[in-house]
Amino acid sequence: MGRSRYAELLTHYPVPILAVILVVVCSCTLLSVLVAKPPDFSDPLQGFIPRYTDIHSSYRAWHSLVENTAISSGSRDLLTFYPLEEKATAGTWNTTTSTVNELYQRLRRSSSVDASNESDSEITSYGTTTPDFYAPFTGRVLSPKEQFFCDSKPRGGYAQLAFSISEDIYKMNFDTFTQLCQLQADVESSEYYKPVCQFDCMCRSFSLVNYVAYLSNRSSCFDVTQPDLTSTLQLLQYCYTFYETIPFDCWYGGGMFHSRRCNVSDRCANEAIFELYHYIISTDKPITLTFIHMAQGKPTYSLYTELRNVISKSRNKNVHLMALNFGLKEHEFELSLTSDICWISLALVVVVLIIWIYTESVFITFMTCTSMAFTVILSYTLYQFVFHIEYFPFLNLLATIVVIGIGADDLFIYWKTWISIKHSRNASILERIVTYTFEHASTAMFVTSASTATAFFACTYTDIVSMRCFCIYAGTCVLVHYVIVITWLPACVVIYEKYALRGCHVFGKESKVGKLFRSIHSQLTRLSRFLLNRQSIISTISYAWLPLFLVISVGGAIALFGWPRLSPPSSDTFQMLSFRHPFEVFDREVRKHVNFLSSYASLPIAFVFGVSKAFNGGYFDIKSHGSLVLQPLPDLSLPETQLWFSNFCWELRQQDFFDDSIIQSHGCFVEELRTWIMVRSCASDLCCQDLVFPYNQSVFSYCLDKYTAATMTHGHTVASPGVRYKNNKPAAVIISFQSNVKADYNYDMMENFHKNVSTFLQKVTANTEMNNELYKPFFTASGGLLFYDVQSTLLRSLPLSLAVVLLASSIIVFVTTLNILLTVAALLTISCSLLTTLGILSLLGWELNILESVIMSLAVGLSMDFPLHVAVAYRISPLTQDRKQRVMTSLRHVGGCLTAAMLTTLVAGICMLPAQVVAYVKLGTFLTLVIISSWLYSMFFMPSLLIHIGPVGSFLQLRFKCCGRKGRRSTKDAADKATYSDEISSELTPSLPMTTSRSPLAPVIEESAEELELSKLEQITPASALLEPRNMARSEMSYSRLSPIVETYESDEP
Repeated sequence: MGRSRYAELLTHYPVPILAVILVVVCSCTLLSVLVAKPPDFSDPLQGFIPRYTDIHSSYRAWHSLVENTAISSGSRDLLTFYPLEEKATAGTWNTTTSTVNELYQRLRRSSSVDASNESDSEITSYGTTTPDFYAPFTGRVLSPKEQFFCDSKPRGGYAQLAFSISEDIYKMNFDTFTQLCQLQADVESSEYYKPVCQFDCMCRSFSLVNYVAYLSNRSSCFDVTQPDLTSTLQLLQYCYTFYETIPFDCWYGGGMFHSRRCNVSDRCANEAIFELYHYIISTDKPITLTFIHMAQGKPTYSLYTELRNVISKSRNKNVHLMALNFGLKEHEFELSLTSDICWISLALVVVVLIIWIYTESVFITFMTCTSMAFTVILSYTLYQFVFHIEYFPFLNLLATIVVIGIGADDLFIYWKTWISIKHSRNASILERIVTYTFEHASTAMFVTSASTATAFFACTYTDIVSMRCFCIYAGTCVLVHYVIVITWLPACVVIYEKYALRGCHVFGKESKVGKLFRSIHSQLTRLSRFLLNRQSIISTISYAWLPLFLVISVGGAIALFGWPRLSPPSSDTFQMLSFRHPFEVFDREVRKHVNFLSSYASLPIAFVFGVSKAFNGGYFDIKSHGSLVLQPLPDLSLPETQLWFSNFCWELRQQDFFDDSIIQSHGCFVEELRTWIMVRSCASDLCCQDLVFPYNQSVFSYCLDKYTAATMTHGHTVASPGVRYKNNKPAAVIISFQSNVKADYNYDMMENFHKNVSTFLQKVTANTEMNNELYKPFFTASGGLLFYDVQSTLLRSLPLSLAVVLLASSIIVFVTTLNILLTVAALLTISCSLLTTLGILSLLGWELNILESVIMSLAVGLSMDFPLHVAVAYRISPLTQDRKQRVMTSLRHVGGCLTAAMLTTLVAGICMLPAQVVAYVKLGTFLTLVIISSWLYSMFFMPSLLIHIGPVGSFLQLRFKCCGRKGRRSTKDAADKATYSDEISSELTPSLPMTTSRSPLAPVIEESAEELELSKLEQITPASALLEPRNMARSEMSYSRLSPIVETYESDEP
C-alpha cells in the first residue's frame, strides 16, 4: 500500500483504525495478565552472570557433575565413587577368582610376607565439612565466653551494625567508649528489637565494648573503668603481630596456641583476642562492627527503619552509626522500585505539560499518553509470547523512560509538521494534508527510530542475560512505538480536525490556565530569539572553539583510558540503592576493611575428564542450568594413560599457581592409588607393594575398583576428587588441587591466573589423545572465576557495542546527508562528545559494571542526534552561500530546536536524581551529561568545524536519480513540498530522555529538487515566528469539512 493510499485510508476511516488498534491492545493486555507470569523482582541479581562463556560453561558442567554424584550407592542413574558390586566386598580378597589369583601368584616378588604388617588404613578425607553454627549447647559445659555471649563466636547470619569512631581505636578515650556503649544499649532497648532477638534478649552482643568488658572480667560495658580500657587496648596492640603471622587454625585449634607451629604468647592465647581482630575491628580504619543476637531477614525491617533515624542523628559525632547489614538489601530494593515510581511519574508529568502547552489540546495529549501505554503493553506481549523470554529483569523498567521520551518526540514532529503544512497556501483538502504530513514525518521518525533501536540491539552481543533482555525489550519498544505512531497518532489527529474537538482547548483568553501557558510560551519565544540572535559568537571566534573543545575531548580520552580510567568493577556486590544508603555504605566502605568479610580462601582448581562442558541450558531461562553430558573417557587401565595422568599431576605440582605450602592429599587418583598399593602387604592381596608402575591393565582395573571401594565410602563430599563410576565403569575423573591464588576482585590478577591455568592445560594436552575434542578436559575454580567472567564479558562486549553503533551512526549520517565531508564532521563531533561524556563519568568514579555498561552503550545513539540535525540543516542551506553563511543559516534553523531539546532532556534527567534505586540515579546522571555535552559540541564545535572544512556548493555531494525523478514528478507537487520543507525546517521541537530529536529536515533531500531548494530556502520562516500561534493563524487557508483552524489569542509579546 502506497503512502497516498494509506493517507486516504487514514482520512476516511480514522475511527475504524483506532478501533482495530484498541482491540489488538486489549487482547494483548488480557493475554499478558491471564497467561504470562508477572515479573518477579525479589532477586534483582538474577541474570547478572554471563552464560555460554567458557568459564560459565565449565562451571555449569562441574556443577552438574556434582549434582549427579551420589556419595552412597544411590540410583544407578547417578555417578558413584566406586563400582556398585564392590560395595559388599570392599577391602576383602576374593580367592575364588582364578584369573586374578593366577596374576597374584605370578606378580608376587616375595614368598614370605608378614601378614601382621598388612596395612589397610585409609587416607584422610579431602575437604572440610560445614559445622552446625546454631546447634544448641547441650551435653557439655559452656565455656566462660559462651556463657558471656551465649554463643561461641560471631556469626555471619547475625544482624551487623557498623560504627565509625573519630579517632584511632587503639587510642580511644573513655568518653568515646562510653558513647559507643550507650549507643549499643539504645539499640538493644528498642521496642522493635525484643520481638526478633534470640535467647530471650538476655545475651550480650558481640561488640568491641562487650569484648573489653569480657577481657576485663566485667559484667557490662558500663562497669568498665578507664584502666580496664587502657590495658585492653594495649593488649590488642601488642597481640596484633601474632594475628598477622600465625595460621588461622591456631586460634581455633583446641589448645594449639603453644604448639611449635603457632607459638602464641601467653598474653595473647585467647580466642577473644582473635575474634576482635577478625570480626569486630578494622585494622586500617576506625570502624568497629557489632553483631546483635538477631537473625537477618524481613522480620528486622521495623528495627532497620528506626536505626535509619539514628544514623542521621549520630552524624558529626565521635561515634557514628554509619552502616547496617540486616540482609534486607533485596527487600529494600523491591520497595524502592515501587516508591521511586513517583520520580518517573514526575518526569511523565513534565512531559505531559510540555505536550499540553505545545499542542494546546487535551485530546491530543491524552491520546499521546495512551500510545505510550500501548507501546509498553504490545512490547511486553511480543517479549513474552513471540520471543518466548520469561525472564524480565528490573533493568527492563528503564525502557519506560525510553517510551515516554519517544512518544513525546514523535508527537512534536508529527504535530508541527501537520500545523506547518495545514497553514500552507498550497494545502486545500484534508487528504492532501495527511499525505504530505505523513511523507515528511514518517520518514524522519523512521530514520531516528532506527538509529535508537540500533543502539539498543547492538548491546545484545553481550553474554550477560539481564543486559541482553533489556536491550531486546527496549529495542522492541522503539520499533513498536514507531508502528503505533504511524497508525494511532495520525488517526487521532484526523479525528481532532474532522470532528472539531475544540472543547479540549485549554488556551482560553481569560482563563488562568490560558494566561499561565501564554506566559510560558512567551518566555520560550524570547529564549529562542535570544539564542538565534547571538550566532555571531560562533562565527567570530571559531578559531578558539576548535582547540578548546579538542583539548576537552583529549582530556576526556585521558580520563577514560589513562587515569582514573573506566575500569572493571572492583566488587562483586552489585550496587542497587543510592550511594548513601546504609546497606550500600556497608558493602562499599565496611566490607573490605573487616577481615572476616574481606579475607578470601585460595582458589581450588579442578580438572575434569570425561564430561562435556558444552552448556545445554536455555539462554534466557535463568532457572535452567543445563544437564550433565558425559563424553568418552580414555581407557584408564592402559599403561600409557596411567603414565600420562601421573606426568600430568607431576607437571601440575611444578606450576607457580600450585600451593606447595600445605600437604594436599586425594588430589590425583593415580598418585593416591600408587600410595595405597605401596603400603599394602602382599600376603593375601594382589594390590600390594610388589607391583610395578605402570600396572597391567587387569591389575589396574581390579586395584582401582578395590581402592575406590575401600577409601571412598565415607568422609567425602560430592565435590571430592577421584574417579566417578557409571554402570560399574569409570565415567569421569576429577583431579583437584589447592592453588596459591586467593579469590580477588582485581581483574589483572584473576586474568593472569586464568591465563596461566589455561596455558598449562593446553600445553600438557598438546599432541596427545587428550587434545582430541572427544576427550578434551576442562578446568574450573568452582565459582571463584565467575566474577572475573563478568568483568571480562563487560570489557569485551561494550567496545564492540560502541563500535557497531558508531558504524550504524556513520551510515545513517551519510544516507541522510549524502555528503562525505558532512559525514566526517558529524562523526568527529559525535566521537569528541562521546569521549567527553565517558571521561566525565570516569572522573565521577563510574566502573564498568552491568548497569553502567547498559547505559553507556546508548551514548553513541544519544550523541548523534544534534550533530545529525546540524549536518542536515547545512545540507539544505542555499548552495550559493559561502561556508560561514551556510553555518549561520543552519543554526538559525535548528538552534532553537536543539536548545529546547537540551533543556527538556536536562529537566527530565534531573527528575531522576533524587531516586533511591541507583539505576534511576545513574540514568538521570547520564542523560544530564550526554545532553549537555552533545549540545555544546553541536552548537559550538561542529559549526566552527564546518566554517573551515564544510563543503562549498555541491562539493562531494551525492545524488540518487530516483530522488531526482521523484522531485520532478510534478512542478506543482515539488513546489508544494519545497514550501512545506521551508516551513518545517524552522520548527522548534523539544526532545526528551533516551530519544533522538526528530527533525523533518531529512526527507527534504529526497522530496524536493535542488533547483527548488535554491529558490525557496531564501524565504525560510524564522523559528521564533513559528512559535507564535497568531502568526500561524494569519496564514490563509480553506478546505472543506474543516472547522476554523486555530483559536487565536492576543499575546503580550511586543
